[in-house]
Amino acid sequence: MTEDNDYIKIDFYKLWKYVRINRTAKEKMKTLLFSKMPFLFNKFASYYHWKNARVFVEDSFVSNSSLYHLKKKKYNLSPNLAIVFHVYYPDVFSDVLNRLPRDISFKLFISCPQEVKPEVEKILLSYPFSFEIFIVENKGRDILPFLKILPIVFNKGFSLVLKLHTKRSNHLKKKEPWNTGLFNALLGKNNIENVLDIFARHPQVGMIGPEGNILPMSLYYGGNAKRVKELCLKMGLSEQQLKSYNFVAGSIFYARKEVLEPVLKLGLKENDFEEENEQLDNTLAHVVERIFPAGLILNDMVLADTSSTTNKIVCKLTLNHPYTI
Repeated sequence: MTEDNDYIKIDFYKLWKYVRINRTAKEKMKTLLFSKMPFLFNKFASYYHWKNARVFVEDSFVSNSSLYHLKKKKYNLSPNLAIVFHVYYPDVFSDVLNRLPRDISFKLFISCPQEVKPEVEKILLSYPFSFEIFIVENKGRDILPFLKILPIVFNKGFSLVLKLHTKRSNHLKKKEPWNTGLFNALLGKNNIENVLDIFARHPQVGMIGPEGNILPMSLYYGGNAKRVKELCLKMGLSEQQLKSYNFVAGSIFYARKEVLEPVLKLGLKENDFEEENEQLDNTLAHVVERIFPAGLILNDMVLADTSSTTNKIVCKLTLNHPYTI
């Protein structure tokens, strides 16, 4: 746990529901109040989190859409794809499998709790996909299982990973589940073929996230800024490199091996992750979700979204994300 437990906590998410302004305006309001009158707020956790997140704030205005003009280079083969899939809700698992094409080569690496395994195996009988199943505890959500399985994936020679999990985010009570948009953007034959072609033609593209889910850390830090900064610096980034830092919300994305290896090298252990207690923020899982893109900076690669094509590499930031607190 972090030292912010010594601070007064207020659920600002409930407050913002009644203040109808966008995320950027909310952050400007916080910055004005906290910087002008710190003596009124310095005992509150929200002030503590805001102060820690200043390292991620841009030095100057940056457009929320980046268009990369990368030199196109055609490879003979697309990168070999591993789908690393953490399954907690079997019904969502079935829905995702139905979206996967049968004529694209990949292998499934599935993690799930012991009690879910029989149903997972039963579901897989209806599909022709090659797979391996790994039993994991319900701890660290989809993040800890992912870190456990990645070394096995890389040792088997896979160089590109699609990270999936049976996300629901039930606490948000939205009309359309978050996972619907994520899966629509990342899956399906045309989408997967497009992504593989981008990776094959553009070696500078290191990660591709679902359109509409690339967020600036300067707005979406929650209670995680301090540990995100600490782990990024431990991986070798400088504070200056954390300016304009962005991440993929929902931790569902495609990424090259080189991008993911720096997180593995942190050596995070099972005991580092909190026990599951339906936390909405400020856990190591929330922190690691935000540090995967650090590997892009370390490898001089770029983040793209699924609106990209081989002729146009795009990374558009979402400043008002409907599913992130």
